[in-house]
Amino acid sequence: MRYTNDYEEHRTLSDGTRLLLRMVRPSDKQAFAEGLAGLSERTRYQRFMAPKKGFTDAELVFLTEVDGENHLAIVAGRERPGAEPEGIGVGRLVRMEDDPESAELGIVVADAWQRRGIGRLLLERTTAAAAERGIRRIRAQLMADNGQALGLLKGFRGDSEEQTDHGVLTLEFPVPEQNPDESVDALMGLIRAIGQGVAITPEQISEMAAHPVDSMLSMVTLLRQTVTSPSPSDNDRCREWHS
Repeated sequence: MRYTNDYEEHRTLSDGTRLLLRMVRPSDKQAFAEGLAGLSERTRYQRFMAPKKGFTDAELVFLTEVDGENHLAIVAGRERPGAEPEGIGVGRLVRMEDDPESAELGIVVADAWQRRGIGRLLLERTTAAAAERGIRRIRAQLMADNGQALGLLKGFRGDSEEQTDHGVLTLEFPVPEQNPDESVDALMGLIRAIGQGVAITPEQISEMAAHPVDSMLSMVTLLRQTVTSPSPSDNDRCREWHS
């Protein structure tokens, strides 16, 4: 399984912004409170479908102290030299008690970072994590006039069911069985690392054959730790396959 509690992934946006994706932690409570305060009233209303001034202590516990199986959240942070990443987005899944193969989806991205591909990245990762946990269908509730969210879900909805009630649109759609983007990233990252001269053992090759995507991604993480001083040309290639 790739999306475990220690999952971390570095990505580079087309504008060069470096992101860190990871699972939510109990220590994120203050960051969540500050993040909500930084959202515009419109974004808060579209996410929570009601005015939202702040989180209660109980809500912060719910949002950050998750079990990773029935409730998970992936946070996106902008990497900053010499400082902790700045939280700019969250993708969340909560398994439905009455239907363990379905989960409710929620995604929010800070206003200044919308329309840059972060929402789609969080959607891809949360649905991939859902598939790992046996979740087969996703339910999303959003304002019917939220064209940006509808555009984000376009292409993921497949054989979807839609229902509108008092301006709230409920969508249900199947979880994609495979995310090709992860396979390409994993393979390109592995090729890049091998090109830097890092050897791979026969045992590691056997593991990759059994679990191709997860193993290659784990291998890439390990090799990145081994290769500590890439050349400028290596940085350029890394930027290309992460975009």
